[in-house]
Amino acid sequence: MFLAFAFLVLAAVVAVGIRERVWDNPRRYLSVSALLVGMLVLVVHARQATIDADGSDAPVLLAISADVSLSMGTIPEPATHGETGTRLERAQAVLLPLLANLASAARPAMVAVSAFTARAETILAWDDDLSLAEEIVEFVLTTGLLTEAGSDLGGALAGVVPLFESLPEAYRGEGHPKYLLLVSDGEQTASGEPAEPALAKLAELGVRVIALHVGRTDVEEGLPVYDESGEFLGFEEVSGQIFSTPNPEIMRSLAGGDGGAGLFVQVADRDAVGTIIDFIGLKTGEGRIDGTRLAAILMLWAGLLFLLLRRL
Repeated sequence: MFLAFAFLVLAAVVAVGIRERVWDNPRRYLSVSALLVGMLVLVVHARQATIDADGSDAPVLLAISADVSLSMGTIPEPATHGETGTRLERAQAVLLPLLANLASAARPAMVAVSAFTARAETILAWDDDLSLAEEIVEFVLTTGLLTEAGSDLGGALAGVVPLFESLPEAYRGEGHPKYLLLVSDGEQTASGEPAEPALAKLAELGVRVIALHVGRTDVEEGLPVYDESGEFLGFEEVSGQIFSTPNPEIMRSLAGGDGGAGLFVQVADRDAVGTIIDFIGLKTGEGRIDGTRLAAILMLWAGLLFLLLRRL
């Protein structure tokens, strides 16, 4: 915004200068040049302020671990909730704008993506190409991605630990904020490893857990069955059950509870993306500066412009 603003000011000054034949007068030429340099200094100062507002230009490290078990493909009754997608689609509706916001943030970010059912598998190792991460979230994450049945949250957490352990030494300090965004309905159907050891290791590595819960508790959700024409026939029975039961409390506990160092958020929350962005501490767009600094910059610019116009 400030760079575009500076170019507009430059164009206006040049237009006035041409009209008043500033360039024929060396004194006026030097005056205009000095004021333009001052304006550019203010723009650079404003840009630096956007970086300082985030505390550093070191990248934020965000690992996304998404549940792709069968339960993430469940939906409510289409006749009464036709606009509701699958649990995974609802999660993607939060992840995609979140990645878009990260891409437009003043502070750089690096993202890794993994998927899990009864086991976890890395899909994307650390990469600063957030558009690639968006494509993976949108097109690769599906409930048929991994063949193992069930869902194991402890295994998901353990599967992410090597991603953070593989970071270069320079990225392991406190100056590089590290987050795990765990996406699941919380329904565990596989008896795997306990979550506590992995949580302890992640905490040791300085990783804060963001538990993004998806799944409705107000209506029943099941795996839909359709005929060849796409007509809904009913819900499929899986392991003797027709409806899936989400568990928000286990997701809340993985984030450390209400008073923990992590964050629990649900995809149904009105501003789930904003809540996560605020927790990470990123400022989007070309960055934001505080009101006092902005007022000072605008006042300086106004004063310079006033002096310029008086001298012409």
